[in-house]
Amino acid sequence: MTDSKIRSFKDQMVRNLSGVFDLLVLVLLGAIDLLTLILGKYLNHRLDFEVFNPLYRGNFFTLLFSGVLIILFIVFWLKDRAEFTKKRMLMLTFWFTGFGFTIAGIYLNQSNSGPDLNLLDTPFYKLYTGIFFNIGFAFKALLLAYLMMKIIAGKRYIVAGSAVILIVLYISMFVYTYSYVQKGVTIRTGYNSENPADVAVILGAAVWKYNKPSSILKMRIDKGLQLYTKGTVKKLQLTGNNAPGELPEADVAFYYLLDKKIDPADIRLEAESRSTLDQISYIKNVLIERNGYQKIIVVSDAFHLTRIKEMAEFYDLKIDLVSSDLAMTGDSLRYYVLREVVGLINFWMFGVK
Repeated sequence: MTDSKIRSFKDQMVRNLSGVFDLLVLVLLGAIDLLTLILGKYLNHRLDFEVFNPLYRGNFFTLLFSGVLIILFIVFWLKDRAEFTKKRMLMLTFWFTGFGFTIAGIYLNQSNSGPDLNLLDTPFYKLYTGIFFNIGFAFKALLLAYLMMKIIAGKRYIVAGSAVILIVLYISMFVYTYSYVQKGVTIRTGYNSENPADVAVILGAAVWKYNKPSSILKMRIDKGLQLYTKGTVKKLQLTGNNAPGELPEADVAFYYLLDKKIDPADIRLEAESRSTLDQISYIKNVLIERNGYQKIIVVSDAFHLTRIKEMAEFYDLKIDLVSSDLAMTGDSLRYYVLREVVGLINFWMFGVK
């Protein structure tokens, strides 16, 4: 073999090895992102990783997205190694930017702090936490769309095609979640006066001026009261502190029940939680693990039950769900359903509190 052929062979080997190294780095980063998202969700919620269920929708979506991203890295590399190496810095920039926002979102989610303000009936800290997570996801979704276009179209229509794929990805996720929330939860409880539940947990809702329960909160309380008077539950658990400028939601519900002549000894109060997830955490950590309650009914509105169900499954909780008798139609119903859709997507994908 001549010297020129030897040099050519060595140069080819170096190029091939360089391409392999680029691929391994990006595949490893994809795996790191997956582990960070999964571990971040469980650690932020102080859950043992033993309860991890890959078939739980939120975990499955995370695994699916990261798995597809890793597969696309490999396919792009196999199709055009030279182009893969040429575009490695662009891909790394997208990944590191997205990962940076994801880490910031995990930190904000863990800190659970921020201005005591509400915007669109949502605590402000949840909004900016969700914004950081979604910016991070958008960069990684754009990377996924870019990889798909490089594989499908090579060097043509990269920008426009990537934008279309990104939009389709977001719309598909939104439509799926909307239909899932709209379908609702089938309610089946086996509790009655002969086999009562230990407690009915009435989730907090808005408080109106002069410490009056809003129509949503009132209907939830009335449903809990109905279960109590029928003997379906032994006690009532009131929750919620998210009422700026007014008494905590749990306190307002308590005084409402006192007017109904309910024995205060059968009423429990939790006036610290600021979100549905705080209340699910309270059920797990206090009602079940500390007080030993096993038969638990959670009372909320029909449009809210799907998100509660998904949160309970993530926490590996066995609870029953009962909807209030709130009748809502038109724009009001669409508004609350849309809020549930956004909240559920953020919980599935990022575990936003």
